[in-house]
Amino acid sequence: MAIKRQNSTDVKISLKVSRDSGQTFLRNSDGDEELGDFLVACTITEGIDIPAIYAELIIQDSGGLVNTLTGSETWRLIIETGNSEVGYYFQSYNIDSRARSGNTESFIIEAVSREFILNEAKSLFGHTDIIFNKKTKAKELVEKIIKDLPSNKNVFAEDSQNNHPLIIPHWRPFDTIFWIAQHSTRATSGGSDPQNGFIFWENRMGYHYKTIDKIIEDVNNQNYDTESNLDNGVARLYRYKYEPKKSGDEDSDDFRIENVTFPEDRNFLLKMRNGSWSGYSMGLDPSKFSNSKVSQETPTAGNAAVYNINEYWNKMSHIQGGKNPVENFTEEMKQVVERPRRIRYNALPNRIFDQKGSTTDNKQYDETPYLQAYQHLRLQSFKNIKLMVNIPGNLDLYAGYGVEIIIPRTKPKKDKIETDETYSGKYVIAGIRHKYANQAIFTEMLLYRDSIPENK
Repeated sequence: MAIKRQNSTDVKISLKVSRDSGQTFLRNSDGDEELGDFLVACTITEGIDIPAIYAELIIQDSGGLVNTLTGSETWRLIIETGNSEVGYYFQSYNIDSRARSGNTESFIIEAVSREFILNEAKSLFGHTDIIFNKKTKAKELVEKIIKDLPSNKNVFAEDSQNNHPLIIPHWRPFDTIFWIAQHSTRATSGGSDPQNGFIFWENRMGYHYKTIDKIIEDVNNQNYDTESNLDNGVARLYRYKYEPKKSGDEDSDDFRIENVTFPEDRNFLLKMRNGSWSGYSMGLDPSKFSNSKVSQETPTAGNAAVYNINEYWNKMSHIQGGKNPVENFTEEMKQVVERPRRIRYNALPNRIFDQKGSTTDNKQYDETPYLQAYQHLRLQSFKNIKLMVNIPGNLDLYAGYGVEIIIPRTKPKKDKIETDETYSGKYVIAGIRHKYANQAIFTEMLLYRDSIPENK
């Protein structure tokens, strides 16, 4: 249950350790399981670029705890804040930065989701027809892979339009999912403009396999009145405002931004060098260029697809339907960024050994140059606007979901503080870190948004 707190950062912590995956917990000589008093600080990290939840537990030990540890224990961490009580189970894999001062030792327990460790110890080999009983859709494959780790966590997977019959050459389960993500198109994006850009990550709700476009569409649909439901993959939308603290207004501290920074704000030179706005996309067989064909009839290695963000923009989903920031560039710089410079290559499967009369669908391979360009543009444009904000601890925020940020302009207009429309609005939480120290908890978020308001 949630605690009653006087300050927005008040928190209650419980920590226990187990050697049998949390079935029973180790006890000290007095029969006590609780280790919360040993915990000086900790961080818990989620991100849309990592298929696990990471934790660092900073321990100050004057009772000989470290001498009983093997480094492979399961740690149960329960955090109670003003709006929720959350439990985590982490598998430790390293004891780092161990130091001794007098009769006290300090060290860091590095831990991660149990499934991430299981993934390292398992590999998949063979044809998907055998391993997955002829299931070839991305949603079916991802759900089966996670279940067989084994794991009982929720899996929220978006389906693919194309099938994935392949021979898996001793890949780890998560590596297999990443390969599938690179070769999937959205089931809802048929026609001449398919969408891809699947990503795979874990947050407290479970595992997610979605396109960036799907993430944006879900964030656009989030609202303040819907409570979070971890079993259904639904998250409540929270609104945070950057403003000075006021005496007598402590009730609003829970939703006040402590500080905000703008990493890589409008660095268009770096984007030019990375081909983030324009370039060439090519598919080829690196083993033999003459074999660079995606079917018996369709050569692609010599035909590069030219991509440009302005041509692809309307094919993408955007946060709150905003416009491309490139439209605000000077006319000279618009022409500069539209000149293609970078060439992106993607290895093609060799289809010359397909059986005669094979009905294997070649469309996904025929579209490789286009899909590679779309995926690159989708990812780069997703990060057009970045914010890093610190707020009072809120464990009901999740990587891959949305949050609303209100930032005022720095200069008042006629003694009135106006909202900075460029940086205010909904964002996708690309990464989130909960930080506990000194009996207080804060949440740090890395936020992405692809567009700016139409009137800017």
